[in-house]
Amino acid sequence: MSGAAIQGLWPVLLAVFAAAAAALALAALIGRQLAARHRARFEQAVGAQMRESFLFVDISRLFVLQHLLAASATMAAWLLTGRWQVALLVALGAGALPRFALRRIRRRRQQAFRQQMPDLLLLVAGGLRAGSGLGQALAQAAAEIDAPARQELGLVMREQRLGVGLDQALSALSRRMPVEETTLFASALRIGAEAGGSMAATLESLADATRRKLAIEAKVRALTAQGRLQAWVMGALPVVLALVLFAIDPVSMRALVDTWHGWAVCAGVALLQAAGVLMIRRIVAVDV
Repeated sequence: MSGAAIQGLWPVLLAVFAAAAAALALAALIGRQLAARHRARFEQAVGAQMRESFLFVDISRLFVLQHLLAASATMAAWLLTGRWQVALLVALGAGALPRFALRRIRRRRQQAFRQQMPDLLLLVAGGLRAGSGLGQALAQAAAEIDAPARQELGLVMREQRLGVGLDQALSALSRRMPVEETTLFASALRIGAEAGGSMAATLESLADATRRKLAIEAKVRALTAQGRLQAWVMGALPVVLALVLFAIDPVSMRALVDTWHGWAVCAGVALLQAAGVLMIRRIVAVDV
């Protein structure tokens, strides 16, 4: 190639280099904006759930830790299996892990609060029968009961000291603890504060009904425990069987993950198993 031809290529190469640099800079800018939005959404959603569960952790550190663990798990899955499909599934699972864990923590906290409701109602009713006002009875109950009811009542009392009305504080309590017992408790306090009457007797009657309901629910859970266990066994059986077959005859089972037919079969099995598990859980879910 002559020197004139080489000199003629320089503008083209410079133009290509400038276009590639501009595209790289644009991609970096877009990626940075998307990462900032993702972090803001993560901190807002997860932070709100953690505050509602009275878990006070630095959200920024949790964000970094979660992504480091997700990247490490994804890289480990890729190195161990050598398949990007498995690495992708691990990455998706690791990304959903914080919200799943927080949802489980919140559900367990709500169940613990439900179990405390009969004692809480009796404590408030006892305070009212002793001649205390509603605010004093709630404060005494918050001092005597354990968490999480103590935390929730303490938050209600702090909101009232800051000038929030009782109706708004009880509405906030119902939003934080969206269970039937909390709604009934808030309604009883609200009606008693507005209309008067024997609020202590109402709370004692509600405590007795709540205790009976929780006892019936415990009996139903004990009777349906076998059905729930069967659902989990049915859901885990194909995965365990596939792992055993991979360990026994990996050559024959390789078609299950190397071809699109195998992935279609895996997707079909996963959908059918999920439908079966959901149907069994709906059957054993008895409303009391």
